[in-house]
Amino acid sequence: MPVPSLPIPTYEENEVSRVEKSWTTIPIQTNGADRKYGNIISMQVYFDSSDFSKQEWWAERIEELLETGKDANIYDRKTIIIFPEHIGTGLVFLGQTERVFNSPDWRSAIDTFVIQHEAELSPHLEFSKKIKPKWEAAFRYQSQLMADTYQLTFARLAKQYSVPILAGSIILPSPKIVGGKLTVDPKGPLYNVSVSFSADGRVMDPLVRKTLLTEEEEMILEPGDVAQDRTWVVPGWKVAVFLGHEVFNSALYERLRGRPLDGLVSPAFSFPKLNVEKMKSYINDPEIDSLSENEIWIKHGLSKHIKITRAVESVQVFLHGKFFEEETNGKTFNIRDFVNKDESGSESQPRILNLYF
Repeated sequence: MPVPSLPIPTYEENEVSRVEKSWTTIPIQTNGADRKYGNIISMQVYFDSSDFSKQEWWAERIEELLETGKDANIYDRKTIIIFPEHIGTGLVFLGQTERVFNSPDWRSAIDTFVIQHEAELSPHLEFSKKIKPKWEAAFRYQSQLMADTYQLTFARLAKQYSVPILAGSIILPSPKIVGGKLTVDPKGPLYNVSVSFSADGRVMDPLVRKTLLTEEEEMILEPGDVAQDRTWVVPGWKVAVFLGHEVFNSALYERLRGRPLDGLVSPAFSFPKLNVEKMKSYINDPEIDSLSENEIWIKHGLSKHIKITRAVESVQVFLHGKFFEEETNGKTFNIRDFVNKDESGSESQPRILNLYF
């Protein structure tokens, strides 16, 4: 017997009201001195969920950090910029109305989206094989719009500011680079994928697909191949890219042993809070339950494993914001020459951390 569809409320749909930013300036923290060897800049973006309703609102939150860095004259020909994980994932809500953004949490928001677009999602359900097929279908349905918005925005900004950008990550189906452009296949499996752009705005290899997924990601995503290329090469830098929880998996660092690297970079997003019980399968520390979330990221992530590789600098940048009625976690940090650490002084506003080589 077929399951009846949920009724769609008939009350009037309203446009989304944007939450105004609460900051007037964006602080810049600097680790080290400019010796003209290059720098890695971490852009700790701060979003409200409503910023994902319109392309221009989303782009403004990103560009204000780039403009701040330009005004401070911290970019040169050996600069690379790192944005956080899942910076593009919320674009699944592009063009949605107030009812979605009035949801108490992200799960309710996706459920509301599904109800509103039931007819449009139906053709995508046959390709959805995970435990949340309707959520999968939502991302498939919006995937081309998401990919186009993400690509056009970051390609323009990389070219405008003449800097290579690792544009955090986004959930997309079977993403590929074809002719220097990001393409998707709405019938393919979903991945959390990191995308980078050259200083002239081209999409660059490698596309790094996250291999160690959170419980929430496992509901709709496939893990990437552990043997994939994760080395991003640009003028002045050769860095390995780790997405979020991948920093805890020592086997991924072993695959980089002996390879020439300058640094390790990790776009990250800690939302909801880190699942410590799951991390115990990767982290052998009897005192882990007594550690704060930030201590776990720093003690058992990049800084613990970097010496397996030949890299000497590391950065991990977190996405922050208020997503519906929920807050994010995790502190952006960097470590120079293995011991000189700098971490974000705030999680409630944008912040730039500048690490000199």
